[in-house]
Amino acid sequence: MRRSTRIVLVAYCLLLAYCCLWVPWHIAPGTDYIRVGYGWLWVGPTTHDFEGALAAPDLPLIGLRILALTAIAGAAYFVATQN
Repeated sequence: MRRSTRIVLVAYCLLLAYCCLWVPWHIAPGTDYIRVGYGWLWVGPTTHDFEGALAAPDLPLIGLRILALTAIAGAAYFVATQN
């Protein structure tokens, strides 16, 4: 494995861990959908009010972040393996 492909794989793994640990939070009371910000997975959002305690990770947004990261890393890996 060449050095450029190893760099792409290491960067992908680090960014994937980042996407899974620094997550967007939301509150979905009834029909409303309120984004309350980002925060570490084990701490929660950075709001200091009561609504922050009701927040949950925004799983569809996390999935989109992982999908976009995988697409970009796949393209970078493809470019790195050429030549």
